Amino acid sequence: MRRTRTLKDILWALAMAGLVAGMFRLWFGLGATTNLTDAVPWGLWKILNMIAGVAISTSGFTIGFLVYVLKLERFRPLMKPAILLAFLGYGCSCLALLFDIGLPFRFWHPFLMWNEHSFLFEVFWCVILYFTVTAIELGPTIFEKLRIERVAEYLHSIAFGVVVVGISLSSLHHSSLGSLFLVTPQRLHPLWYSSLLPLFFIISAMGAGMMFIVLIKILYARLYNRESVFGPKGEETIFLAPLSERKAGNGNHRSVGRDMPMLIGLASIAVSILGVFGILQIIDLLVSGSWRALIAGTWESWLFGLEMILLAGLPSFLVWNPRTRRSPTALGMAAFSACSGLMLNRLDVGIFGYFRNAGAFYFPSLAEWALSIGVIAAAGLAFLFFVENFPIFDEEWRNRRKDMGVFRASFDSLSRVWNTALSSGLERTTVIAVLVIPLAWGIMYPMYSRADGIEAIEPAVGLDITRTELCIDGNKTGVTTNFPHADHRERLGGESSCRSCHHMSLPGDETTACFRCHRQMVQSTLIFDHTGHTRAVAESEQLKGIHPSNHSCAVCHHEGEAKSAESSKPCLDCHKEDTAWAERSDGEDDLAYAVSYMEAMHNNCIPCHREKAEEVDRKTLGDCSTCHRSLVARQIVSETLVPDDH
Repeated sequence: MRRTRTLKDILWALAMAGLVAGMFRLWFGLGATTNLTDAVPWGLWKILNMIAGVAISTSGFTIGFLVYVLKLERFRPLMKPAILLAFLGYGCSCLALLFDIGLPFRFWHPFLMWNEHSFLFEVFWCVILYFTVTAIELGPTIFEKLRIERVAEYLHSIAFGVVVVGISLSSLHHSSLGSLFLVTPQRLHPLWYSSLLPLFFIISAMGAGMMFIVLIKILYARLYNRESVFGPKGEETIFLAPLSERKAGNGNHRSVGRDMPMLIGLASIAVSILGVFGILQIIDLLVSGSWRALIAGTWESWLFGLEMILLAGLPSFLVWNPRTRRSPTALGMAAFSACSGLMLNRLDVGIFGYFRNAGAFYFPSLAEWALSIGVIAAAGLAFLFFVENFPIFDEEWRNRRKDMGVFRASFDSLSRVWNTALSSGLERTTVIAVLVIPLAWGIMYPMYSRADGIEAIEPAVGLDITRTELCIDGNKTGVTTNFPHADHRERLGGESSCRSCHHMSLPGDETTACFRCHRQMVQSTLIFDHTGHTRAVAESEQLKGIHPSNHSCAVCHHEGEAKSAESSKPCLDCHKEDTAWAERSDGEDDLAYAVSYMEAMHNNCIPCHREKAEEVDRKTLGDCSTCHRSLVARQIVSETLVPDDH
């Protein structure tokens, strides 16, 4: 049991780090805790925990289909573990998605505010309903343990109908997850974009989901019940000798565990499905002409090749090779490879495949890694709890709590203290929490790791020497706007029109760049320096005393009132003369805060464009694509992918 105890310690540490990251995510928001950008807005949580997480948890409906529909009773021992994995996998996906949405407190909106035209709406309902179905399927196991026989019997009686509904829901939402990416034909790299994505998603999920239950069964046997897979003596079954030598009985052949034939049969079905997936992928590349991208030698082509080897190639070789298919270790390697290939495929389709078109690279922040892995670790702890306290895999769970012997404290090494003095799970978890939570808090706290929000870092860049046209890209993420500056100035009335956009400048400065005040892309910025003002006012008013700045309050604040922003004089009472374009303001504007860079740009451009759209009868003039040409879908064309005579 020491191995499981060490494993639990690691999972508890990861889960607690994820808890801290989740708290920061909810408090500070996505901008401060993630490395997401407008160019790459889908990150690790949504792809790894949601899309890949539900895909790898499909064993619930695939094993249910084999047992209840095809009547393959030899796989029934895997039914309960498969349902448990589906329940935990879909639960983790829902939890991770809650953290991934911009306004998590509005999680209830899809329940009441229906948008039947959205793929995400359909995915939401399928995932929620299937999660409910897995809870119902898991119910008999729990109620039988709690000795609530009537409820357990009723759930058993409706099991077939519940399984059929679950199969339908899971099939629907897996194909819909693939359909999400059909709307990006020019943005997603051609190696991964296909009109058959819905079919590819459901087929790959079925095959890899079966391999996942094989992997979990082997890992369970290694931790709790080695004889069931590794043979009567719990030893590794080795079938690496030639068949003739094994028949001769030269000692290289050891008896197989009782569950190995079942696992080999399921793995054979799984790799057959994955083989079909690989063949369809290659055929689709040939038919669509995207095969050129496969031989281009780009990092995408190498990544696609690795994905295919992991997902279909290596598992098929290990399972169909007579020398390896009956080895639990080799079978576990095949299952692990298939699961890794499935997760890589979803990351390729959801993240990596967009890098070239976006012109930006995304690497998750530490908080993103902590939360994503923490959710998985929490699921691992829940899984261990269920298999140790409920009849999930076998009936041996009652005998696992062995007598730990007489307690003898030994303090000659740290490991002995950890393994003897801290024998209680609660004690160990408490110590882990005391160590991990402060450390994770200090490392991931956004104040120490990155600026509060996304900074607007540079002014507009002139595209020619006279700056008649400007390239606006405040935070240098590639979402650019080519602004015809000279054309707008003449169209709006010459030099006198400058104040239409350049509404205010810093004191003593005639042409202040927008980003000097509007310093954050999506958040307002406090630009009023109170300490600096007290010193400047004291100097200009020639105030005397030990701390002359303390006497400057009466210059800006009304006497007899609390010294607050509301009781202060308008800024332009003092700065009317030294601030360019000040005549546009009525003097009552709140100049302490500057709105976000994005809001400043949009508030200037969009209202004018919408007004002009009516005059010139051009309805799309106010659309995003009018200014943001970089957001218009563009075809990926390069000399390496397209022949010169194309």
